[in-house]
Amino acid sequence: MRPDMMEILRKGCTILKDNNISAPRLEAEMLMAHILECERHDLYLARDWELDEAQKQRYFALVEKRASGYPIQYIINRREFMSLEFFVDRRVLIPRADTEILVEHVIDWASQQNRDLHILDLGTGSGAIAVSLSVFIPQVHVTAVDISHEALEVARYNARLHGVHERITFLEGDLFAPLYNYPDIQLFDAVVSNPPYIPTEDIETLEIEVRDHEPRIALDGGDDGLEFYRRLAEGCADCLIHGGLLAVEVGYGQSGAVKAILKDTGYFQNIGAARDLAGIERVVYAIYNGGVPGGC
Repeated sequence: MRPDMMEILRKGCTILKDNNISAPRLEAEMLMAHILECERHDLYLARDWELDEAQKQRYFALVEKRASGYPIQYIINRREFMSLEFFVDRRVLIPRADTEILVEHVIDWASQQNRDLHILDLGTGSGAIAVSLSVFIPQVHVTAVDISHEALEVARYNARLHGVHERITFLEGDLFAPLYNYPDIQLFDAVVSNPPYIPTEDIETLEIEVRDHEPRIALDGGDDGLEFYRRLAEGCADCLIHGGLLAVEVGYGQSGAVKAILKDTGYFQNIGAARDLAGIERVVYAIYNGGVPGGC
């Protein structure tokens, strides 16, 4: 007699719990649903479901992989963001809930603009920001840039998955650099970014799921974690319209330093921050109002 699904699920949960996975039951269910190609709630609608030997072996192989510290999002190739499903693998950073605060702020800002919008997403990664903005802001066209060719492959897939690929232009390069290859490109109404912001020396202290498996290029923010914010603040002078929005995600305790960076350029006004549910400032935003704008 083949073992039933619930028995195998309990064993998977025990293995994850014994290896200090914080949500062993949830993740055991996620892996089982992945094996059976169903939703988690379906597991309890078919409690007498029996697994064949191949399914059982595959399930426990994935359980052991997760127990070793490999991120479950990469195992099942799924991550929900802004109530949308995104494909993810080791080529891209796993989207976090904190980044939803950035997207929500830009959506709120866009709702007050009575015109078509052109937004620049720098360091697009999985495309979570660019795709979400395109889904929720009908009048937007997004230019999404990433230095990683592999990350752009994932982002393009996610854009097609959600049917917004025709409203996103993907460019490969380092921050603003690829824009200079297109001298006729228009100025942007907004620049958004979730840049790398972990100080280099702190990366080794991160959880194993992040430290050993997520792309370091998407994590390392330089010696003090602020390198990319300095580059973003200066680069906006060539690419933002007057009155345009700059909005960036920041790490814990970084908002004050990022605000100071923006202020010191002399390019920005109305500098502020959006908080998460715990009251922590997670997004710094400002309005561009300095310099003489030129082409990108």
